[in-house]
Amino acid sequence: MKLRIFPIVGEALNLGARRMETVARVAWLPLVLLLIANMVAIFAYLSVIAGRLVTFADIPTYARAQITVSQFASKGFSESPAEMWLITAISIFISWLLVSSYMAPLIRYAGLGIKPRPGVIRLPFGASQLRFLVASILSFVVTAFLMFVPIAVAGFYTLKYVANALAQTVASFPDATSLHTIEITTAGKTMAAEGSDWIYNHVIPLAGVAPLIFLLWMILFFHFHPRNRNTDAEGGNFIARLVVTFLVTIVSMIGAYFLLAETVIQQFRSDAIFLASFASFVEQANALHASLSLDFTTLKEAVMFLIKSPVNRLLFFGVASFFLMNYVSIRLMPYVGIAVCRGSLGPGGTLRVSRGWNILRLAVIVGFVGGVLLLVQAVFINGILLKSFLPAIAALLYEATAVSTKLVNSGEVASWVLPTFVWIWNITKILINLVWTIFSVSVWATLYGRLYRESEVAQ
Repeated sequence: MKLRIFPIVGEALNLGARRMETVARVAWLPLVLLLIANMVAIFAYLSVIAGRLVTFADIPTYARAQITVSQFASKGFSESPAEMWLITAISIFISWLLVSSYMAPLIRYAGLGIKPRPGVIRLPFGASQLRFLVASILSFVVTAFLMFVPIAVAGFYTLKYVANALAQTVASFPDATSLHTIEITTAGKTMAAEGSDWIYNHVIPLAGVAPLIFLLWMILFFHFHPRNRNTDAEGGNFIARLVVTFLVTIVSMIGAYFLLAETVIQQFRSDAIFLASFASFVEQANALHASLSLDFTTLKEAVMFLIKSPVNRLLFFGVASFFLMNYVSIRLMPYVGIAVCRGSLGPGGTLRVSRGWNILRLAVIVGFVGGVLLLVQAVFINGILLKSFLPAIAALLYEATAVSTKLVNSGEVASWVLPTFVWIWNITKILINLVWTIFSVSVWATLYGRLYRESEVAQ
């Protein structure tokens, strides 16, 4: 079975346009409630942080409220952690319920052709929604915990040992002609002065991540076994597959390393909000879990070391974990659609969909669909339509209305004009983004449904 990229992408992008009325009928109410729930959560955070009820009278725009929360979140989690975490948990739970209420019927519609029940005001939750939730959580747990946690632990201890080694005090003799001139310094400073710190900055971290690179190589080697490519298992070239997958692994690691070195990590280091929030979290974790003897202080020191350390040490682990977790994510992606459409949490043909070369085809499909949706929303809708084109029209209409009111209002602009246009403009922006969100929902639901059908025909 071969995934056909363009028919699958075309179907995913086409269903939303052809069946927009059905998708909108199913999704509009949960999406509106989701928007309201997010607003309530933001202002609940602000109320906890401020110690009093905060409303739109205090902060007139939702965007400004979001920015304010991001600026003072660490203060809230530091002073009122129980309330802040409770709001977070309730918000996530409500979001899960609302998303499942429209995703499950739309996936069944795309995968089985079962049209959602009639009715404009619908907020269903049943067995299909529950399977969607469980399948989504299982996919996340497998990817995040079974893959990320072992990698994070290995990286933590390896880089901790590097830090300890570099911090060791040593005696140096700056004056080669005198043994009495002694300077106490660290191994890291000494190696930097001698030009040999590349051993700790490159060689040792690379040796520490070598098992992950080897694991990635073996995964690719066995993934592209001839039987997974629907060819004769005896006809495959063992040596060629071994060499090619090794070269692909190394080239991918090096390429991703240089691509990320000067972008992601530098931004990560400069994120003052993240650093403040993380420090606050560690302080609260120490206070809440002291009875459990969990060493969160060591965790804080290690993470701060990673952030401040040479980029080489961190990226070796980051790049390897990136490829490993994305491999697992792509392999498990069809599971949500399969669980919903088959009416069972059994894996079914989940792994058959991405066998052999199909894993690359599926990655291209997901990347292309996600890229198109992001490009249209970021560039066309919010970059051109709502930033240049529609504002110009709104400004023209506002001026025309203002001038007309002056004629009947003794040369003064009527007081209702500006508030009316502000409300119309904000409602217009909300409606445009809501319509695009509904379309995006239909695209992903269609993709899940199509992957279910592909799993049924996969051999």
